[in-house]
Parts: sequence; C-alpha cells; structure tokens
Amino acid sequence: MRVASILSALMLVGCAATEDDLDDGFEELEGLDTGKGDDPAAWTSVGFGVAYQQVTAGPGVLIAYGGYSAKLSYSAAWATELVDAKLGGVDVGHVYAVKGPQDAGYGAREIGNSKLRAHLLALGDSDVPIYIVAHSSGSFVAHELLGQLHRAGDDATLSRIAYANLDGGGSGLTQSIAESLGALAFVYAQDPTLGSGLSQNSGSAIALGAAYAMHGSAHKVVVPNTGCASGAGWCLHDVVITHRPHNRFSYDLARDYTDFVNRPVTTEYLDALIPSP
Repeated sequence: MRVASILSALMLVGCAATEDDLDDGFEELEGLDTGKGDDPAAWTSVGFGVAYQQVTAGPGVLIAYGGYSAKLSYSAAWATELVDAKLGGVDVGHVYAVKGPQDAGYGAREIGNSKLRAHLLALGDSDVPIYIVAHSSGSFVAHELLGQLHRAGDDATLSRIAYANLDGGGSGLTQSIAESLGALAFVYAQDPTLGSGLSQNSGSAIALGAAYAMHGSAHKVVVPNTGCASGAGWCLHDVVITHRPHNRFSYDLARDYTDFVNRPVTTEYLDALIPSP
C-alpha cells in the first residue's frame, strides 16, 4: 500500500513462500476481541493466511481480503463487522477472513487460496451468493482465487460471486473472468468536504471501471467529514473500510479494520452487489 507498484498492471514474479518461512497469522485470532462477545475459538484455519467461521445460520458467503500487511485478526474483525452491519441481513453466515499479502504486489503468492477454494466448494450449497470484498493489494490475492476458479472452468461458482474491489488494482483480473462474475464493482471514496478528497487509488478504480464497463463499473462512496486531511489520499484509502479513519494523514489498518466505535463500517457499495428482492 505504500508503494506505487500496487497499481501496476504487470504481474510481479517471485519465489513462492512456504509455510515454514512465514507466519500464517492464525494465532492472532486468539486475541481477537471486537467487544461484541465474539468467540475467537470459533475460527478455523483453512489454509495459509485464511480463517473460516460460521457466524450465523445463513447460507450466504463472505470472503474478506485484507490489504498489504493486514493481519489475519484485522481482516476477521472487518469481516464480522460487515456481517453485523449489512450482510447478515441478506443471510450471509459463512465468513472467510484472509490476511494481507506480505508484499504490495503479492509476488510471493503465499496465501492459501487453493485451500480456501476447496473449503468453499465443500460447503455444498450451489445456489447461495458469494460476496468477495478485497481492499487495496488484497485485490491481487482475490484475483488469484478468481483465476483458479476460471482455469478450472467453474463458471457456476463464478456466476454466484459479487466482487467489490476496494481502492485496489487490476493485476490478475481479465475480461473473461469479469464476464463470468455475477456482479463487479471498483470502489473508491470521496469526502466532498475536502478540497482534495479522493482516495489514493481512485484513478485506478475509475480506469478499471471503464476498462471493464461491459461487466461492472466504478462505484464512488461519498462520505463527508471523514476527519482526513485534504489531499491525504492514504487516509481516504481507508474510507472504503470505515467512515472515519483513525489517522488523518495516512492509513492505520490496525485500528481502521478493527475499531468501529462511532466509526461506522463502510457498506454503501454493497447495495450495488446485493440482488434485488
């Protein structure tokens, strides 16, 4: 998230990391406390950097991909907040939280998407919607999962996916993948009370919306009085997560993903993805 490479259209190449080389982050969930009585023990490790929990009896699915350097516990707190605030109301009960990539371009390909995919398909319900939200460079990790499904010819699963790319990039996404998705939105934020109030990667979101206009669109989330400084694109970068980021000059994943007290989680973009009754 700190470097310009997160917007690169080129696929970065790196040596694959092993589970012995990296901390998968699962132990972080033991200390997860959102103040809502969440049970950290209810999370199950699915693959490297991926945790799963059934939070309600609803059959719908949410997969939340954190941005560069986001800990697994951060993604888990954000995912459960999205269910509490919005998605639980449309019967989402199965939640996958995914930690952010170890490098901004996801060159190491370390996240266990293949195991996430197997676990997802084993849920067995072939009709329920799947919502994927991916913040910043977490979009590259999400595109890896979508690519796996596409290469497997699993259009049935892809057609159930409503995907929100939150101020992220386009590497790994293709027209053929986009065509197979049920819904697609490239989300950016604006604070109209600021002289310069666009999120850091708004230009990328707008460009991707144009490039994939046959299959999706750019979606602007308008949030006034965010507390961000004018021109602080990295603070506004987190407005797609929370209406009021903690650091007015930059992003703060540790708090913006986990502390929603008087700082509502951002859900407006989901209205474009949730099917009409």
